Amino acid sequence: MRRARLIVAAAAFLLAGLPWVAASAWAKEWQGDVPGRPARVRAGARARSRGAPLVAPAAQAGQSAWDLVWKSETATQDVSVRGRVRTMVQIEWRGERAIAHVLAADGKVRLNYEAGSRRWSLIDDGRNLIRLRPESEQALVLPRPGFVIDKALAERNYVARVSGAAEAVGRPVRIVEIAPRSGGPPVWRLWLDRETCFALKREGYSAEDELATATEYVAVEFGVAVPPGAFSIPAGWARIEADGGGMRLEPEALSAGVGFAVRLPRYLPPGYVLQGGYLRQERPHGHARGEARGRPGRPPVAELRYTDGIRVLSVFQRQRTEEEAQHGERRGKGGPWRHRHGREAPKSRERMVVNRGNEKVVRYLGAERVVIVAGDLTEDELTRVAKSIE
Repeated sequence: MRRARLIVAAAAFLLAGLPWVAASAWAKEWQGDVPGRPARVRAGARARSRGAPLVAPAAQAGQSAWDLVWKSETATQDVSVRGRVRTMVQIEWRGERAIAHVLAADGKVRLNYEAGSRRWSLIDDGRNLIRLRPESEQALVLPRPGFVIDKALAERNYVARVSGAAEAVGRPVRIVEIAPRSGGPPVWRLWLDRETCFALKREGYSAEDELATATEYVAVEFGVAVPPGAFSIPAGWARIEADGGGMRLEPEALSAGVGFAVRLPRYLPPGYVLQGGYLRQERPHGHARGEARGRPGRPPVAELRYTDGIRVLSVFQRQRTEEEAQHGERRGKGGPWRHRHGREAPKSRERMVVNRGNEKVVRYLGAERVVIVAGDLTEDELTRVAKSIE
């Protein structure tokens, strides 16, 4: 699961579509967001130096910058691209790095990854996100999440501005920064090719102003020929369909699906709106090993997904199991909440905080339900959302 988190986060950052929306929404879908088994915490991250907070530019300048951002979203629909790119994603307690060979055309993207001796490929064909496993000739297929990009919401909560000009891979680029309208340093910095508006370099920062993800092209060609079948599963390979998290549900239908009344949080950070509800089924602890021992799975999980136009906030709820009611937060050797790799020791039996690097996860054990809140927010904000459920 740790490698899957790295792969999808890096891939989503590169694939066509808004990088901030894709990275959050696709990562949650591909992971299944494993509410009962959050990732290990990272000890630290490479922080960038703080600059002066962005101030809202004149309306015309701000609109021009947003036009560039939205155009970059669909750049691969207008031009074919072949390139080689370096990626860094802050996962858990360290930055994971890889090299990807990229081919993109007609809104589809293929990435062939290299990391040491490992090789794997990812394809976005516009309908599915596909991971190719050459060693077993298997293709894991995940439907793209039904996340609707709300441009007006993003522009209402954030400011975009052209902050300068530079070169990337020998090509002239505009540097575009996106920052909260309420003030603060940028959350995204994009180096957009002047001719095609294709993003040749990207940096994303966490709510605590730490570098969370970055990509940089070291070679690129535009207008290239695309080999037949480049975005398809090779003939004869096994196709494995993954659970994409189901269809979007209203809170009332979500409550019927999980068998209890799903509660909306009484507190949300400013600017966040409900995107939809999703029904998930958690696997047992230990996954296949737990199933082999005959341990039952946990109750179904309700996810309420919120967005401020750029960041995504997920609020999970499920009923407490009988084991949790009897033993609370007790975990044995090898359990998912063991204290290691710099993870914060529990402050109480009711709350646990895990830092995944590109987001934080707060798990709150209430009187009747378990609430898990995941997003790129501070620990205090996530805890406040979780406690507002009870």
